[in-house]
Amino acid sequence: MTPPPGLFRQEALEFHTGQRRPDGVLRVDAPWTRWAYWLVLALLVAAGIVTATASTSETTSGPALIDVHERTFVALVPGAASADLRPGQTVRLDVEGLAGPALTAEVREAEVADQSDIRKAGFPASAQPAVLVTGVLASHADVGSLPSQRQEGRAVVVLRTESVLDLFLRQLHGTLGEEGEA
Repeated sequence: MTPPPGLFRQEALEFHTGQRRPDGVLRVDAPWTRWAYWLVLALLVAAGIVTATASTSETTSGPALIDVHERTFVALVPGAASADLRPGQTVRLDVEGLAGPALTAEVREAEVADQSDIRKAGFPASAQPAVLVTGVLASHADVGSLPSQRQEGRAVVVLRTESVLDLFLRQLHGTLGEEGEA
């Protein structure tokens, strides 16, 4: 029987004791590792630039009724958006059959609504908490091609627009919690 080999290779022991071999330290350096390093670095830099410069919008939406003659609208959006709804926010009104781009409007008022308010506004009862959003169409909104005075559509309210970096930091902060919380 042959004796079991030692825990360390002979070359490693010689290198550790300072007895340098003529071929030096063993290096494993495949040719692709250098360009892979630079590729990963370039991708990280590009991701950082996109994260800092790109922006995203958070929206909520719901059914809308548009009064063409008065140039006003009323929309029913989820109650979860109530804290973020404010007068002056931009609303996009998507109307089926409308020739051209969606109508643009502005929020004038947003109120948490009960079932009677929802029915008075012309919507069917809602099983979920909801907010009635009223507003006016933008002066440049082209309603001439709408077939009736009271038109149904879908309202999309832009709640906030922020950079992807700010969104990431806000979400990270929410995940980690406030400083000093248990």
